[in-house]
Amino acid sequence: MASLETISISYNGKDYTAAVIPDVFMSGNQCIIIGSHSLGVALYDDDRGYYDDTARVIDEQIYAFADDELFALRLEEFIERIKVLLD
Repeated sequence: MASLETISISYNGKDYTAAVIPDVFMSGNQCIIIGSHSLGVALYDDDRGYYDDTARVIDEQIYAFADDELFALRLEEFIERIKVLLD
């Protein structure tokens, strides 16, 4: 089992976890970024929208957001959970 490759995305002086995974949805050789739920909350407010232009730019690079706890999983399990989440 492969480890999940995580990256850190900084916004407003705080670091948030994201994962780079193979694009299993489009069956290509590309990778996609899955952001943590806490990153999504930091970037966007349901009532007011994006907090600023930087938040919008970051969000446009994220394929989807997932619960923070999922980032402790191994790659294969993480992908399976993401598939269920997005199905």
